Amino acid sequence: MFSAPPVGSVCPFAGQVDPVSGARNSIWANAACASTGATPANPADAPLNHLESQGWMLCDGRYLIVNAYPELHAVIGSLYGDRTTGSDVEFRIPDYRGLFLRGFDAGAGMDPDAKQRWDPTGNNTANVVGSLQCDAMQEHTHNYDVTQPAAISQQGSAAGTSTTSKPTGAPNSPARTTTETRSRNVAVNYIIKFR
Repeated sequence: MFSAPPVGSVCPFAGQVDPVSGARNSIWANAACASTGATPANPADAPLNHLESQGWMLCDGRYLIVNAYPELHAVIGSLYGDRTTGSDVEFRIPDYRGLFLRGFDAGAGMDPDAKQRWDPTGNNTANVVGSLQCDAMQEHTHNYDVTQPAAISQQGSAAGTSTTSKPTGAPNSPARTTTETRSRNVAVNYIIKFR
């Protein structure tokens, strides 16, 4: 027997989700790795799933009215931002479109740059659940020895040989290069349980 996942659970979903806004992620507009623009969703021949009738919705950063989604608001509050429109108080759900998820470090020391993460509202740095970390490559060089030519002495041994250590440069082909550092991946929709 399986129990239902708790409200606020996020999971990958392998089907097409409807509705999809297609709006650019504007939460971390101040981050060095801000969204560069929206690419309209292009549903494949797979059927569209209307998950909201089952208590799930796409993690697309939309604002929800607190009174309409009290259970979800009780779990995430205004962690991802809030606003007031007219007489309605709204809170924002996470926007995980196009991102990899990483387990929160919680003091384990596995995320060495944890203090440099962008908070879930995109306004400050904060090491909290929902924070963003920009892509990066770990510094990586190897030294190799360069031997300068030397004169041969009358005894047949090299005289005046000098060795200099130099770092390697950028990798050569067949390395794939692009505008971001990433691992091999498969696109899924991240959905959040709201009731």
